[in-house]
Amino acid sequence: MSNWLFPDRDEPTGPGDDAVDPTDPEVDPAETDLDPDSVDVDPLDAEAVDPGTSVLVAGPPMTGKRRVLFDLVGGSESRTGAFVTTKKPARKMATWFAATRPDPDEWRLSFVDCTGSAGRERRTRTREIEDLRVVSSPGDLTGVGIELTGILREWHHDAVADPRVGLHSLSTLLMYTDVKRVYQFLHVVTTRVASVDGVGVFTLDVSPGGSTHDALKQLFDALVEVRPGDDGSEFRVRGGDFGPRSWTEF
Repeated sequence: MSNWLFPDRDEPTGPGDDAVDPTDPEVDPAETDLDPDSVDVDPLDAEAVDPGTSVLVAGPPMTGKRRVLFDLVGGSESRTGAFVTTKKPARKMATWFAATRPDPDEWRLSFVDCTGSAGRERRTRTREIEDLRVVSSPGDLTGVGIELTGILREWHHDAVADPRVGLHSLSTLLMYTDVKRVYQFLHVVTTRVASVDGVGVFTLDVSPGGSTHDALKQLFDALVEVRPGDDGSEFRVRGGDFGPRSWTEF
């Protein structure tokens, strides 16, 4: 099953467990209490993303990239999705995603948790997950690929319409391994998502003049750029017709 990714399962080469901070300031504690009708990124038309499209959501930290991710994954026609979590535990991501949906109980969700905390996190006020798959570290890209491929095969077997995959965040993967290997990983993953007529959404922290963004963005069909605005955040879409092409507040 692993021959389509990396034949050798490498050990993580990046930082230790402390690199995945469970108190990441990008997370707004109030986010779990948001009104589902108020969190969609307007005027982002998530349902208009074409099947087979891979989207990169890139911008500085604390600018709402996860909100865009949730909205794009939330546009699935069949309410079917999977999240690969590298920064925050899967159950927290599930709780936050559910808070953005008017119909959370109608969703078929799978999670691949790479944070190393899936087995020990506190479950108080977090959402249970029916399909939770655990990978020991964000540096184990082969393990991530194997688990995600299993999910995609189930979707293909069930002929799921418009399934969507979200990965939060590529920045953590880059802390554990080099750009070349992440590029290879993304090339295979985006191809596999397209093979089931799915949509893939991937977030990346970028800084002005950063070269990582340029190295990876050629793998994606569309780019959502996010930046700080005068009264919040702004975004624009390149390479797709599901959002504004000029900077727009959200």
